Amino acid sequence: MLVRLVVLAFFLQWRIVHPNEDAVWLWRMSVACEVWFAFSWILDQVPKIHPVNRATDLQALHDKFDMPSPSNPTGRSDLPGVDMFVSTADPEKEPPLVTANTILSILSVDYPVEKVACYISDDGGALLTFEAMAEAASFADLWVPFCRKHNIEPRNPESYFSIKTDPTKNKGRSDFVKDRRKIKREYDEFKVRINALPDSIRRRSDAFNAREEMKMIKHPRESGADPLEPIKVQKATWMADGTHWPGTWAVSAPDHAKGDHSGILQVMLKPPSCDPVMGNSEDGLIDYSDVDIRLPMFVYVSREKRPGYDHNKKAGAMNALVRASCSPLKWAFHAQP
Repeated sequence: MLVRLVVLAFFLQWRIVHPNEDAVWLWRMSVACEVWFAFSWILDQVPKIHPVNRATDLQALHDKFDMPSPSNPTGRSDLPGVDMFVSTADPEKEPPLVTANTILSILSVDYPVEKVACYISDDGGALLTFEAMAEAASFADLWVPFCRKHNIEPRNPESYFSIKTDPTKNKGRSDFVKDRRKIKREYDEFKVRINALPDSIRRRSDAFNAREEMKMIKHPRESGADPLEPIKVQKATWMADGTHWPGTWAVSAPDHAKGDHSGILQVMLKPPSCDPVMGNSEDGLIDYSDVDIRLPMFVYVSREKRPGYDHNKKAGAMNALVRASCSPLKWAFHAQP
């Protein structure tokens, strides 16, 4: 920077000492602009000489918000509540595994559990996304306490297991290697289940549709109708409990298309209690006997869409999440990753 400053000084000196007598007014304007730009550049370089690096003091935050005080006599966390909003629209363009990893990283965030809530907006109303989120909520029972127990960073499972550095660095617990091996095996099985969901949903729907078709074939024979009359059975998408999926079907139908389907609201993980809930060494795969096993609330939302009504794309999805979470009345902040 010093060399540039010296060159700039010589350049400005030369411009001032050698005026253009044929166009003095133009010379004066150009010199004034060059001096101003040089001054602006110097102001921009000054902070770089002595940069200020700031870091969050976690202990100071703990002392301010988590310790007993006149304004917080119970000593419970006084941090503001936060709603995390995640939006997705098409599981073919946005792989469910990526979305599931995003949800898991939010659920395991280092923040008071009772102060965090996660909402996902599925604008496509796809059963694949719904079941992938159910799998993510199930895997969170293992992943979130594991992150708390061993201070895992990053907390996105795919990112964590992809890092090339030594995973045992700065890990004080003797059981870390064993726990990590178990979690890695469970995560690999979790990925297999997520990737197998499209075929699983298709086979299930084909089986239920075949059963419905057999019923339709049997019914005309019992009623005496013409058996040669062709039978049309709508190819529905079926849930695991044997009911029609209220959202978008693989084969579009009235009330079951991307722009024409019912609204869906499902609480995947219920709101946690205010008091810590410690695990034990007997019930689970990993010993969480001294770890808080509570999980933040997690809600799946797919807003209703009907032909002829503008859904306002992502803005409408965010508005639906705000309404579902009642954020203006409950939390101080909401954020979208």
